[in-house]
Amino acid sequence: MVINYPDFIRKCLIAIGLSVYVPLLLYSQESGSCAENLRTAQSLFDKGQVEQVPSLLEECMKSGFTREESLLAYKLLIQSFLFEDKLEQADSTMMEFLKKNPEYVISPTDHSSFVHLYNNFVVKPVVQIAVHLGTSQPFIFKSDDSHSLAGEPGDKQYKSGTLNLYTSIEAKFKINNKLDLNIETGYSQITFKNSEIFMVFEKNVYKETQKRLEIPVSLSYNFNGFGKLTPYARLGVGPALTLIATSSASSTPTDSNNPFARTGNDNDRKDSRIEMDMLVQAGAGIKFKTRGGFFFTELRSNFGIYNQTIRRSSSEKELNWYYFIDDDDFWINTVNLNVGYTQIFYKPSKRK
Repeated sequence: MVINYPDFIRKCLIAIGLSVYVPLLLYSQESGSCAENLRTAQSLFDKGQVEQVPSLLEECMKSGFTREESLLAYKLLIQSFLFEDKLEQADSTMMEFLKKNPEYVISPTDHSSFVHLYNNFVVKPVVQIAVHLGTSQPFIFKSDDSHSLAGEPGDKQYKSGTLNLYTSIEAKFKINNKLDLNIETGYSQITFKNSEIFMVFEKNVYKETQKRLEIPVSLSYNFNGFGKLTPYARLGVGPALTLIATSSASSTPTDSNNPFARTGNDNDRKDSRIEMDMLVQAGAGIKFKTRGGFFFTELRSNFGIYNQTIRRSSSEKELNWYYFIDDDDFWINTVNLNVGYTQIFYKPSKRK
């Protein structure tokens, strides 16, 4: 069998074109039909033939309108039900309207009957769900009393790792127009390094990574905004649970008379760290309002309250004997920069 490839390719292209064009054509016809129905419904309403409006709009209310057309259609339906004294249908349609458009603001062009019924309802934010994503930069505060296996402690330097992942999900509950109560669950990675010159002849380097679950509860205060931007500040407190604590260590000779360099695998240090720290949190940010929520960026600090070190653990003994490294007493603080989005969930109800 001989295939005419140019003809075959042409037929394939035609088939692909039809598969794309036909659905678009049908959609445009449906959309055009619904737009025409809306114009007709408006004309009938203006003429006082309100009883014909619901049946004309019913099918298109499901998916045939654009957002602006849907707003106008809902208003026509509600006003038509009110003019026919179908109060229960008007109420249920207004409830449906507010569920889909909870942030709707009355317009000067709205019909008085629509405005009157609208004012009989109240829409309240039930909860706001926010997702944070960013980086956590630790800065270590250590005790002035350095711990060392050497008779004279060498110079110790602490450095913090960069680009540590921080992510969280947060539930926000509105107290009033200015204050929100926030309950957050976050995952934080913290990396830091400690180096020490041990008795002149070698340099010991210790690196630790912690992965923690942070659960702060905070209050945020919304300042007066400008346009769609609103600055805010937060203050809170909460526990930080240590999920994982691992370390790596190395000893490098600085003296040619000491030829023995030592390195090893990662060590589990969880037995040397407290299971739960307490954080005091302070931060500030700015949010940009969108329909149904807002985007935000935020800078915050977490200050650890408890000393991280637990003495006489098995992992500490291994560090002591093999690397000549001894833990200091230290506290973990972090600076966190994150961005995210908040979705607002509303609940409309009729005033009593």
